[in-house]
Amino acid sequence: MPSPRRLKVLSLTQLHRLSRPRLLAYRCKVLSLESSPELSDRDPSETSPLDDRYVWFKSDPRWQPVYDAVLAALAHPNPAV
Repeated sequence: MPSPRRLKVLSLTQLHRLSRPRLLAYRCKVLSLESSPELSDRDPSETSPLDDRYVWFKSDPRWQPVYDAVLAALAHPNPAV
């Protein structure tokens, strides 16, 4: 399966609504993004312009808060299991 190319940003509330398996799958998707446009295997024409509604690379300043939110959601019991 190819790695995902983009990530839809979910709020902490949205993350808490996910079941544990879905939350773990989202975490996997967050971690599988490419590091940066410079290290990407994409054609340069693919990397500009990118849709701002998504996180495309780990170098995006929104990536770390998204990952931290996933970890926070995983740290709390989830009734949506």
